[in-house]
Formats: sequence, C-alpha cells, structure tokens
Amino acid sequence: MNIYSIVTASLVLLLTACGGGGGDGGSASTSGSPTITDSSTEAGGSATASNTSNGTSNPTPTVLTGANPEVVDIPPTVTSDATQMSEMVVPNGFSYDPVVSQSLEVDISSYSISQAYVSIYGGFVENPDGSYSADYNSRITAKTLESGFGDVDYLLADSQYYMLAEVFFYDGTTPIQMRITNEQTQWVW
Repeated sequence: MNIYSIVTASLVLLLTACGGGGGDGGSASTSGSPTITDSSTEAGGSATASNTSNGTSNPTPTVLTGANPEVVDIPPTVTSDATQMSEMVVPNGFSYDPVVSQSLEVDISSYSISQAYVSIYGGFVENPDGSYSADYNSRITAKTLESGFGDVDYLLADSQYYMLAEVFFYDGTTPIQMRITNEQTQWVW
C-alpha cells in the first residue's frame, strides 16, 4: 500500500470521527450579542433577537424608525411532479437570472439636510422596542446623500424580500432607519 492511500484513508477516518463540527457541546445561549437572522428566511418577514445575558437586558442604541411598509406577498414554493428534465415546463418570460436590479429614491429632506449616507442591509433583526439591528456584514450597498436626497442603485437576489435602510449623519444626529421591501422604490421621511 502506498503512502497516499494511507494518508487518504487516515483523513477520511479522521473527518468521519470528527463529525460535522460546530458547537462546543454546551447549551445554545446567545452570550449577550443579538442573534442575527437573515430577514429573507423569515416567513412573516420580521426577525427577532435575543439581546439578554444572564437575565438582564443590554441597552440598545437610540435609532429612529419609520412605520413598517406594507407586507410583501411572498410567492409560494413551486412544486412539480416531473421526474425527467424533458417533462419540465417553464412559463414564457421566466428568468433564470437570480439577481435583479433595484433602485431606491431616498428623500429625508423634511427631516434633515445635514451631510449623511444611507446603507442597505440584507440581514437584520427587530428589537423589542421596534428598532432594528443590522448585520453589518450583510451590507448590500451604501451611498452619500446630498441635501437629504439620493438615488441608490443596487443588485439584489430575487429571493430577498426585506432589507433594512439606515441613514447615518456625519454630525452625530440620531440615525434613522426603515425596513423596506424589494418592491419599494421610494423612501420619504
């Protein structure tokens, strides 16, 4: 038996013995930081966060939030009885491209014309006070606003139904945020 066969067999046994990884064998606690859930995986579109540690609440930053927009109709999962590729029927106009181009007009001029920028996130959670906490690693795009106005163009997965838009001000004014839908083209504050 050559050395490569022995090494390969050893690695297979080692990986099989280790299992799928993950976890420390303890309980599933949150260690004081919010649990971030991708909003596109939630059935109702709203996510929740556990923001407690040892029974005490952690303070959340002050953020102004707007009213939630209308609920988006999430299309049902399509099922098929086809057992072969030749039996598949694809409707006319169906797009195989999972990426769609989106555009959002932001107008916060009635709130502030201070220098600011808007960021759009795909992952976020709703806090108990109605504000949202963004998963900052899920930022889709960001753009500077001029005098409270800005047009934001971005690409989005067609399965992403809800996003979080946040406006941050350079002068330290309290940020504002709103949950937006993939059908929404305007945000007027």
